[in-house]
Amino acid sequence: MAPFVLWKGTKRVVCGNDIEFVENIEIEGDVLGACWEEENSRGVQTVFYRTPGGMIVVHRIHWSRWENEATVANVFIFHSLEDAEAMFWWELEQAGIIPRPTLTLEEVDGR
Repeated sequence: MAPFVLWKGTKRVVCGNDIEFVENIEIEGDVLGACWEEENSRGVQTVFYRTPGGMIVVHRIHWSRWENEATVANVFIFHSLEDAEAMFWWELEQAGIIPRPTLTLEEVDGR
């Protein structure tokens, strides 16, 4: 298990000045996976960690390269992977942490 420093809060550049309202959070754990979504110079980065006690920590950053738009980060903590799946199932699938559901031909046809 490695130590990580995650941040949460808001970062913004206004008139060339960096304005930050952030808090650093230190955790120890393993990286389970990550996924990126990007469109029009904006995006979301989501990284999943597992702590030694089995907790799932999710670090999600909404970033933007647009002028005067803030970059915002949140940290979510769940008791288990199943609890995290209720909120982040798509990101967990994209990161390869949980398998994608598959359908049989009969299920697709509705028979």
